[in-house]
Amino acid sequence: MSDQHSLATYVSDMLAVERHVRIPFETQRNDADVQEYVDAASVVNRLAALSEMHADALKVQLDRLGGQETSPIKSAVTEIEGVVAGAIDKVRKTKVSKALRDDYTALALCCASYSELLATAVGMSDDDVAGLAQRHLTDYANAIMRIGDCIPSIVLRELNVTPGVEVDTAAVDRSRQEISNAWNSTARAFHETTATSAGNSARAS
Repeated sequence: MSDQHSLATYVSDMLAVERHVRIPFETQRNDADVQEYVDAASVVNRLAALSEMHADALKVQLDRLGGQETSPIKSAVTEIEGVVAGAIDKVRKTKVSKALRDDYTALALCCASYSELLATAVGMSDDDVAGLAQRHLTDYANAIMRIGDCIPSIVLRELNVTPGVEVDTAAVDRSRQEISNAWNSTARAFHETTATSAGNSARAS
């Protein structure tokens, strides 16, 4: 199998993933409950637009490589079905925070898939696909951060209108700060560990 044909297969699988995750994004974009929450609606509308744009860009690369769209849906998409199943609902009955949680999980899988595609393209010296994968990975990494930022306010607002439940809606800022601290401290520790490992490897060589 040639490198071009092999890369086309990876691009085709990623295109199938994008087409699949677009289903819940579109469902949520057209759902009145989601649209009632301005912050959630902003995220969902952006996700629907991104998934469509990503799919179009992947199709261009697939055509360039001479590949065919994956049919039927292969394992890469089968894995994501269970992740987003809760978000694919004819009538959106789950809470908005649950929908965003499903989106967050689906996007994490997309990010891992784009990381694989990026590494594959770099390894096969295809700058076009590598650049595309990097851009799309950045788009979804940003979306994950936006979801994490708006989840506290949505969760507390939903709880606040739940009969028999009392919450301090002023806790939104503290919750956001604690979440941010968790990510920032983890990022610092990760980079320090990576830098140490790189230094040790350089000295060993």
